[in-house]
Amino acid sequence: MSEPSVPEVFAAALDGLLAQTKKDGAVVAAILCGSLAHDTVWARSDIDLVLVTIDDRLVKSSDIPLYADGVNVHALLIPRTEFRKIVEGSLHGSFVNSFLAKGRLLYTIDPTIETLFGRLRARGQRDTAILMLQVATGALPALYKARKWLLTRGDVAYTAFWILYATNSVARMEVIAAGLLPDREVIPQAEKLNPALMRTIYSDVLRNGTDRTVVETALHAVEAYITSRAARVFAPVLEYLRDHGDIRSSRDIEDHFKKTYGVEGVTTACEYLSDAGLIGKASTPVLLTRRSHVTLQELAFFASEPADDE
Repeated sequence: MSEPSVPEVFAAALDGLLAQTKKDGAVVAAILCGSLAHDTVWARSDIDLVLVTIDDRLVKSSDIPLYADGVNVHALLIPRTEFRKIVEGSLHGSFVNSFLAKGRLLYTIDPTIETLFGRLRARGQRDTAILMLQVATGALPALYKARKWLLTRGDVAYTAFWILYATNSVARMEVIAAGLLPDREVIPQAEKLNPALMRTIYSDVLRNGTDRTVVETALHAVEAYITSRAARVFAPVLEYLRDHGDIRSSRDIEDHFKKTYGVEGVTTACEYLSDAGLIGKASTPVLLTRRSHVTLQELAFFASEPADDE
């Protein structure tokens, strides 16, 4: 008889493990994630398994490496209440959300888990807009670094390094714009969607990252990509400033987006929008501490155009 293939070995190991977890009254559901759920496994792969557990103060979220019939298993234990919070409270399209959404519900003894799992695959327009804001904002620091090191140091290789950092965010933007879930393999995803762009800012940079012409071309391409989409990807910030109609301090803006959407670093996006002439820059008086007596000026921003009256 021929030796079983790698997928067959993994499938058999998973079946054996599930037979055991189904006997454990503390486990209410099992979700297969990672390569075995939606990709190709190879000999060095492992099984990513999320086990939803009962709600009990003695049962906490944990990460347990298991060993099933010669196969490494990365088991993530999530209490039912925490799983609900992830589904209802996490940003759709975030890493944990994408990780679970691309998984496969293997079994559950709780119908509510099946309902919650179904919600993971749905993503509303507002969720998409906020996720795009988060990803686009994340691209800016790397983009600034790349331009700085090229202009001030002429260090082409280090510029290429920062371009590749920004490229990961650009790839995520491409995937999100296509209505797909970005995952750990977001670069190959984006290469299928926009091969010409990814060749310029990724493949060419990897192969010729010390060639100044190649690096300058890539940097310009990433900068142009963000610029051409700025009004759309940073729309939540523009809407927020237009809706308020007055000057908002950096901390007010940061607090709003962190508390409401879980997005941080929005001041960076505001600085970018200000430099691009899409919003105005101002200042508001601030005391450094509650005991301070000296008033300083805090960076603030305002909408260049008032909100439309409807």
